[in-house]
Amino acid sequence: MPESGLIDSSALPAVDVASDAPAPPWEIGEALVQHITFEIPVPNARRNLPDIVTRSAPTYGRVSMIDRSDSPVGPYREALLMVGCRVGIIPALYVVDAVVNSEAARDAIAAHWKYLPSVGEINVQRDDDAITSSFDVGDGLTVTLHSPTTEAAAVAIVRYDPLLVVQPSNGSGAASEIPCEHDVRQAWLSRSSTLSYEGGSRRHPWIQLRSSNAITAVAAVEGQTIEAAASIELPGG
Repeated sequence: MPESGLIDSSALPAVDVASDAPAPPWEIGEALVQHITFEIPVPNARRNLPDIVTRSAPTYGRVSMIDRSDSPVGPYREALLMVGCRVGIIPALYVVDAVVNSEAARDAIAAHWKYLPSVGEINVQRDDDAITSSFDVGDGLTVTLHSPTTEAAAVAIVRYDPLLVVQPSNGSGAASEIPCEHDVRQAWLSRSSTLSYEGGSRRHPWIQLRSSNAITAVAAVEGQTIEAAASIELPGG
């Protein structure tokens, strides 16, 4: 029997933010991305998933950093913490936490896609051999993602499941996905990528879902088309 998440969906905070940013779709001319996917313990995964979804098997998390060189609200960087899950049989990545380096981007994301990033510093360094990003995720915790870029790979190696957001609705929860088209132009298999953590407490979601064993890691340069959020019908709904 699939195991559901343990968060009461009806108790999740409702995201209701106004923004003057243009409505989706958003065309992003170029984005530099890092992704690392890793194993996480089953209890930790379930503690960070809403009860209207089920955990993946095996349980895994993903950290992504996206450095968008342009957008309707200007250039911005985003770091995402996600947990693999399923809505019925549909695989997805539930957004547990996010940080952006722009208040305009925060407000637009909250208004159009219904998750609310914090605003913090995100630094990115890129040279011939690696991409290294560090991001302030709040409560004194800094996360650093190091992605070697010495091993070029076919663009098809960069795979995406839809981002999933859950909002409280009618005593339960309503799920929506964020469709995004990815025009991957250059990719690297970053076998020896590392995630490191400095500061923070054990209660912080980034610590609860910290990488225990990397499954795969990639980096890429791509264009993006981020579409409007789309409702997902829940099983039995």
